Amino acid sequence: MVRTLLVPDNSEVSIRLPESFVGKQVEVIAFTINDLVEHDIEHIQPLTHYASQKSLAKDWLTKEEDEAWQNL
Repeated sequence: MVRTLLVPDNSEVSIRLPESFVGKQVEVIAFTINDLVEHDIEHIQPLTHYASQKSLAKDWLTKEEDEAWQNL
């Protein structure tokens, strides 16, 4: 992974990728850090309601989990 911060002085940006990236699909995302900081974090609702009991049971109701928690 290549990660860098920059302050462009015009609307064009050029990047140099490692040779190992050549021929592979690469995702490039551009956003301003100020926009992230200004976002009101208090209004973000947790998405825990998507994790239903049935979904959690797949991972938690196993022999391995029972063994892991037996000494508690």
